[in-house]
Amino acid sequence: MKEELTYEKRISYTQVLEVLNNMEKENVDKIPIKLIEFFENNSDKEYNFKLKPGISLRNQNLTEYALALLAMLNINYWCKDESEKKALIDKYSENERKYQEELRIKYNPDNLFKKNNEVKIKENINNDNLPIRLTWYEKMISKLKSIFRKDNI
Repeated sequence: MKEELTYEKRISYTQVLEVLNNMEKENVDKIPIKLIEFFENNSDKEYNFKLKPGISLRNQNLTEYALALLAMLNINYWCKDESEKKALIDKYSENERKYQEELRIKYNPDNLFKKNNEVKIKENINNDNLPIRLTWYEKMISKLKSIFRKDNI
């Protein structure tokens, strides 16, 4: 079963190729030729991406997928030894754990309901002392009723 290439993956391959084209040849030579050919064959030829010199990769507007591919290339081909590989994997795992923790805190259903209830309670307290605001048509109806009441008296 062949996986369908999405637009994001195609532009990610283009971005990875651009990064590789701007790297030292000795680092690019560590990557298998078949993998580079895969990137070339599946990249988006119409997508024009150029790296801005002097700006870190983090600020180059690379896709998440391109960053993940570069991280994979770093672990598999550019690490000097197993201890460096392990340190990188540990760092990536720690970053993922922190990210998941942030998401859990941000989107925790228990916290969402607590915050919602607190806001409603505050609204109820504040609304008791405020005058009732009528819409324009409610004001008009009220005015018409008052006119007709005066005529009847």
